[in-house]
Amino acid sequence: MAPDDTIAVVLTHRRRRLATELVRSLLSDEGFPPERVVLVVDRDGGLEDRELEAAIRVIRLAVNSGPAAGFRAGLDAAFADPTVSFAYLCEDDVGLMGLPVPRVADLRAEVEAYERRSGRRTGAVLAYGRRFGWRGGATAPFLPDPAGPRLQPVDVGSWGALLVSRRVHDAGLRPDDYWFFAYEDFDYFLQISRTGLAVLVDRDSGLATAASTSTLAGRDAALRDERPDDRDEPWRAYYVARNMFELARRYGDRRWIAWHLAYSVRRFQLASSWAERRALLAGLRDGVLRRSGRDNRYVRTLGELPPAPGRSAG
Repeated sequence: MAPDDTIAVVLTHRRRRLATELVRSLLSDEGFPPERVVLVVDRDGGLEDRELEAAIRVIRLAVNSGPAAGFRAGLDAAFADPTVSFAYLCEDDVGLMGLPVPRVADLRAEVEAYERRSGRRTGAVLAYGRRFGWRGGATAPFLPDPAGPRLQPVDVGSWGALLVSRRVHDAGLRPDDYWFFAYEDFDYFLQISRTGLAVLVDRDSGLATAASTSTLAGRDAALRDERPDDRDEPWRAYYVARNMFELARRYGDRRWIAWHLAYSVRRFQLASSWAERRALLAGLRDGVLRRSGRDNRYVRTLGELPPAPGRSAG
């Protein structure tokens, strides 16, 4: 059973089937009671199962504001209850990444053991993470040491499925929707680290998901037949190109920009379509101009694919 002081927060946008499957897993596999599950609908979406949706708490955002705004709404709702110590944040497609389940109860126990052992306070525990390399701003997937402790320090990562401590909320840290999409997760974890709270990765989930998170090819294979991959969503290139400029301004230096520009040339060469190349060039221009937020030219149009033949809709 999930601990009584933990609430699950699921963020979804245009992925009713995947969100339904994930919520069912949180209830049946992780043992969350329905009243301890918050579904944040980023304007479009919800659950396929209307009875299930009625059994949990649902927050519907009037405007598609991106992952940071969605998770901020979920975190504020979770920690409005003074009895809640942790929020378990989940993207609606994280069930495709091969996470071990159940994991929440064991993970909470590991956090307590880590704090007793290290004397450090925990801010967030990621399912998979990344480390900054010697190139300015460039990160590489972090493969946890199999012989090391369950919780290992990491620099940044994606939302995925992670525990966030109330300490983060009480410190006034919130996901920032300045970005709309891309690097908003990096910014959040770097904010947490700056306060002195530990940002950790779960060794067990990091190793279990390595094949689907360490390379683009592995990620595409995990998503295939379930939701569009990066090749099908050229709009993503706009925000990756644009938002790196702001990440460099907040946390890096001119070397970050230089490496970003050099890497963008390579991305342009390897792009799968001219739509992706145009999005990348527009993002570079708008990054220099310090533009932020949602650009209506570059938004998701298809969230998930129909069930593969022979597979139920959930």
